[in-house]
Amino acid sequence: MKITAHTDMGCRHTVNEDCYVAGRLQDGTCWAVLCDGMGGVSAGREAGRFVAGYLAAAMEEFYLSRGDESTEDFMLRMAGSCNAQLCRISRDDTGRITMGTTLVFAVVNSGRASVLHSGDSRAYIISCGAITQLTTDHSMVQELVDSGKIAPEDAKRHPNRNIITSAIGVEADPKIDLDSFCMRKGDSLLICSDGLSNTLTDQELLKIKTESSFFDSARLMVELAVERRVMDNVTAVIFEA
Repeated sequence: MKITAHTDMGCRHTVNEDCYVAGRLQDGTCWAVLCDGMGGVSAGREAGRFVAGYLAAAMEEFYLSRGDESTEDFMLRMAGSCNAQLCRISRDDTGRITMGTTLVFAVVNSGRASVLHSGDSRAYIISCGAITQLTTDHSMVQELVDSGKIAPEDAKRHPNRNIITSAIGVEADPKIDLDSFCMRKGDSLLICSDGLSNTLTDQELLKIKTESSFFDSARLMVELAVERRVMDNVTAVIFEA
């Protein structure tokens, strides 16, 4: 299993509120955490880095003290614990009352991938020459699409496309989705912030992944978004089996 990643502030910000961390455990398990912070520059940046650091430490602990708990139950438990900790930080400091972050948390081991998410950062699977979005955005625009009020192709241009309906650290019981699936040799798992998915089409992501070297692919995705004057921070992390 290989991992490559890249991030950029984009063309408007002076601080990157996106962050990611990835690693490989001694048993071959690969994992990554991607966060897109919210609540103002300092609060959003701090929220994302808190969650990334918390879950990175949890992965090391999981490897050292693994019992009968499944990977999926562990991921859900850690996301809930992390949310409670971040809510407490926000509650104790009124200056950070809107502190929160989107989250994509992915763990891959022995051909099985588990992806947990909250917010509008995404995960895609690239397999057999096709790309499929795995996650469903927790956002106002996605609710409009689901209700048939707007067409999916209009979502990227909608004025409320940046309003999310769930995030880590904002409420006691955020919406958290988790899915598990098999990854075959040659499959790729892409996780990214909305700066990427709102700027590049799925077919452009697929084209870059299939026509470039693996270790260049995340960088090239982010650089194309920047060339198009993306206003948001932009991040991509890619696993390949």
